Amino acid sequence: MTPSIKTLKTIFGENAARAKEILLMTRAQLESTPTGAARVAECYHPPETCDIRMECLNALGEFHGVEGFETKAGVCLYLNAGDAYALTLVRFKGAYRVKCWGDIAEKYTD
Repeated sequence: MTPSIKTLKTIFGENAARAKEILLMTRAQLESTPTGAARVAECYHPPETCDIRMECLNALGEFHGVEGFETKAGVCLYLNAGDAYALTLVRFKGAYRVKCWGDIAEKYTD
């Protein structure tokens, strides 16, 4: 399950439909994009599909890279929007959501 285009518009604006497409792409499709191919090429070991997907999404918006942190419930990846409480795209517990990563950090880290 992925956020709707309407929800994605809050962070991607006019690129929301393309963001939705990227969220639904297969690994092969992601690797065929310029950003996906570059991500795979720069890694010694093949990156996880979610890593490639987040890099492709990062290239769509005004973000400052893909960041992540470990919690008691697993790894949280997010598009760095410059503020822990700004809405962004987060991948947590295997799902993509539009929310602020700061709330996850407060709830799931010590």
